[in-house]
Amino acid sequence: MRVPGIGRLSFGARIVVVLVAILVLMQLATLLIVDVAVNRDVHRQLAERIDVGEKVWRQLQRDRGQELTLAVGALASDFAFREALATGDASTVLSALLNHGQRMGADASLLLDVDGKLQTSTLDGDETAQAVALAPLLEAARTQGSSAGVVELGDKPYSLVVVPVLAPRLIGWVAMGRLFGAREARDYHSLTGLDAAIGAREAQGWRLVASSLDIESANALAQLPALPRERTRIALGEQQFHAGITPADPAHPGRIDVLLLAGVDAAMQPYQQLKRQIMLLATLAALLALVVSVVVGRSVTRPVARLADAARRIEAGDYAENLAVAGDDELSDLANAFNRMQGGIAEREQRIRHQAQHDTLTGLPNRVHALSLLEAALEHARSSDTRCAVLLLDLDRFKEINDTLGHAFGDSVLEEVGRRLRNAIDSDDRLARLGGDEFLVLIGDTDQASAQERAWSIIRALEAPLDLSERQAQVSIGASIGLTLYPLHATSADALLRRADIAMYEAKQAQRRVAVYQTGHDETHLRRIGLISDLRRARERDELRVFYQPKVDLRSGRVAHAEALLRWQHPALGTISPDEFIPLAEHCGLIHEITAFVLAAGLQQASAWREDGLEIGLAVNLSPMDLLDARLPDRVAGLLQAHRFPAQELILEITESTVMRDVQSALITMRALRALGVRLSIDDFGTGHSSLAQLRSLPVDEIKIDKSFVMRLDTNPEDTVIVRSAIEIGHNMGLVVIAEGVEQSGSLEILQRLHCDMVQGYFFSKPVPAEDFRRWHDDFQANASTRSEQIA
Repeated sequence: MRVPGIGRLSFGARIVVVLVAILVLMQLATLLIVDVAVNRDVHRQLAERIDVGEKVWRQLQRDRGQELTLAVGALASDFAFREALATGDASTVLSALLNHGQRMGADASLLLDVDGKLQTSTLDGDETAQAVALAPLLEAARTQGSSAGVVELGDKPYSLVVVPVLAPRLIGWVAMGRLFGAREARDYHSLTGLDAAIGAREAQGWRLVASSLDIESANALAQLPALPRERTRIALGEQQFHAGITPADPAHPGRIDVLLLAGVDAAMQPYQQLKRQIMLLATLAALLALVVSVVVGRSVTRPVARLADAARRIEAGDYAENLAVAGDDELSDLANAFNRMQGGIAEREQRIRHQAQHDTLTGLPNRVHALSLLEAALEHARSSDTRCAVLLLDLDRFKEINDTLGHAFGDSVLEEVGRRLRNAIDSDDRLARLGGDEFLVLIGDTDQASAQERAWSIIRALEAPLDLSERQAQVSIGASIGLTLYPLHATSADALLRRADIAMYEAKQAQRRVAVYQTGHDETHLRRIGLISDLRRARERDELRVFYQPKVDLRSGRVAHAEALLRWQHPALGTISPDEFIPLAEHCGLIHEITAFVLAAGLQQASAWREDGLEIGLAVNLSPMDLLDARLPDRVAGLLQAHRFPAQELILEITESTVMRDVQSALITMRALRALGVRLSIDDFGTGHSSLAQLRSLPVDEIKIDKSFVMRLDTNPEDTVIVRSAIEIGHNMGLVVIAEGVEQSGSLEILQRLHCDMVQGYFFSKPVPAEDFRRWHDDFQANASTRSEQIA
């Protein structure tokens, strides 16, 4: 190597110059090599970040889909919602969609029938177009059980999930979701540090929907004629980016794409300072420059390699090991930032996983996690040849609490119930909230007797009033529990849960509180669901009829009252017993409408009879749910006025157990009815649990002795003692006493001797239609002289 002018220098100087020149050239070469390596590594890292970012995007979409699926699944699993949908209660369905959508922050809520036809939507626009847009998701849901994806509705992308509604068969599909765009891009940028631009392909090009870019870069991106279809580098204004394209919905690619952008300038920023330092060090002494070059070379390559290794670990889902950080330079800052990003991703993933498996209100495992726990318990039971039990618990009167005191108060009740249930179960048991007011208790290695005892201990734990001091309220709430055992009742998780639900329904209907599943009751459950659906339309189809049965006054021998009794003639099933359809009406909320129907029909008929010269009173039975309806007195007053019927001639019959269920609420309603002049009667007297002190405090006018004590009065002396006592109690309290179930003349004679006031039963007449009742009455009056020998 010959340096110009070096011959005029001394040898020592020439050596120095040569050495310096060599070292400078080596430093320049080193600088060039470092620059190339840094550029190569940075661009490789950016490409890897795009790869990782695409996987993160896909994972985020799956997690969001699972989160939405769980939230919408809670609505689809809600018993009241399924019941409303199964029975065609459109207003309740729409209310549930709006309320649940508001709670989960949904921007779109849609309901489709079994065939995919749109029934209800909270969005404006062409419903046919909405149904067509939802078709791919619906098709995927049919094969997968549920589906999630990005769908365009009215030129706006939405992140939607489609979940089936089962009761237990498929009765419809629920679709809910949120607007897709700015929030996803912003969250993705916050999570990964990468920018995301969401675009929609159109016939004439493309349209930018949303992005996390700054305004200048976003405007530059929007000016591009088309989005790149493969990995590339693009310039947006004065900034360079690595770009990768991916479908917004990887599972159902459509017109919405996401452009993932990694800024080159930002990635190169830490290395610019490093290059300036190297250039500065190049001006120092040759030896110092050499040492510095080695140090800098090592300080560059090793951190970059560690960053690349860490990126690969994150790509594989390993967040446990942090980068070792030494010093306080830019590379250490980058390493610290990388560690913080890694920790943030791990924390978010853990939080998402926890939220996906737990109920946010009570902190208990949700339905999805409960199913996995049940599957694990069944697997253990199979391998160990043991039994396990499933207890499905549903709160009583929770809907009334929600409707009366509000959903916030209802949430407080659910939190307190969750705490009590935790304290009531053993440490080895598993507890979960399936949705709404349904809870699951899983008991391992048990038998039926032990499981039933555990169920009753849970019932007792919930018996004490819930004292919600923070809301300055106290409320009593009960529960009904359905119990199934593996392998006695079923061998799969779904079958155990379904049959526990059937047993729970039977416990609630029969007011038994705890019921064990009985083989063959699946068909009965399906019949009930069908009857509930048919009952909602029975009045419109003119299938309901009001029959009348006379009450005969033993003192005067005349017909004093006609009791209105409802009958249902089903077009396919024939006559449906009131003992079967009245509890169904109470359960599904139709009882108020049915009571109003019987009152209106009975008062109309009784008024017509009075105009025709037949002046008798009218007796109507009230359901337990009617006494909890604060609107009942106003409704009765309106009907009395509309039909111009004397209030004192209307007798409302209330069962003894109905009053005892909630004495305070019943007293409020009964006193309001008495204020109208209506007479009140205690029906089925002798079968309830009231004390004489409680009976004395009730504003009633008469008692009706239950027919179980009257039907065999002439052959069972014990019944005679009970009836005599009931008549004496009633008379001593100034009440009219009626005996129902009179079927033999011998029973009638005994009642006459005991000075019973009125009688009712098949001995006189079965319940008959109004026209037959009038003919029977005329015949009865025409034969009064003959009858007087039996009655007077």
